[in-house]
Formats: sequence, C-alpha cells, structure tokens
Amino acid sequence: TNANTLDDYEEGTWTPVVGGAGGTSGQTYSAQAGKYVKIGKWVFLSAYVALTAKGTITGNVEIQGLPFATDANVFNAVAFNWQTLAAAKVFVNGRLEASASVISVFGIGAAATSSETALATADIANTTAFMIWTGYQTAS
Repeated sequence: TNANTLDDYEEGTWTPVVGGAGGTSGQTYSAQAGKYVKIGKWVFLSAYVALTAKGTITGNVEIQGLPFATDANVFNAVAFNWQTLAAAKVFVNGRLEASASVISVFGIGAAATSSETALATADIANTTAFMIWTGYQTAS
C-alpha cells in the first residue's frame, strides 16, 4: 500500500532461442534453459542455450524469448560466455535495447581493436552455445 512495500515478486523459467532480427526457423538444441527472478520492475535472468543446428537465421543474431520487455528508457549490457563460434572472436557480449524482448549479440574479432559488430549468421556454428546473465528494468 505504500512505495516501500514489496508487492511484486516472481520466479520462473524462460526458453532462450538463438535467432535473427530478420527471421528465425529450424533451430534445434541440445540445451535450452533459462531462469528469472522479478522484483518490482527489476528482472534478473540467466540462461544456457546450445545449438545442434542453427537452422535459418536472417539478420543479426539475437537471443529471443526474454520473459519481460525492457523499459523504454533502458539500455543494458549483458554478460556472455560462448563456445564454438564459426568466426574467431576475442570478446562477445549482448545488449538490451529500449522496449525490447531480445538480446542483440555483438563481438570483437581482434584483440587490438575495440570495434564491436553485431554477430551475423555466418559468425555462429551449428554447435554454438551461450551462457547469459543480466539484470534489467521493465516498464511494469
């Protein structure tokens, strides 16, 4: 009944999908597991997703299926661990954009540069895997 009362707490699971901004179909997985905790407007989530076939992904690579969309004024970084990319990357991370339910995946290809680019379909392999952790604010 007041601003300091915790009245919104939820724990649950979500299903991460490796897909593309332009389209997602035909993926198969050896693992696809995610958990989240929502406290008020804050969501904390983790996931492990491992492909056995990348199917047809068009556009830049995304992790899809987040349990809640981000707030309109939120831009967050996402911690990643990755395995078996098709292209050599020295660093991979994710971004949560405003009012979105996906994580955009980015990478850096050479140790001497800070220029990161969005991962394309050609950058991932049929056996790519991601471990993910982030916290973000939702609209409600």
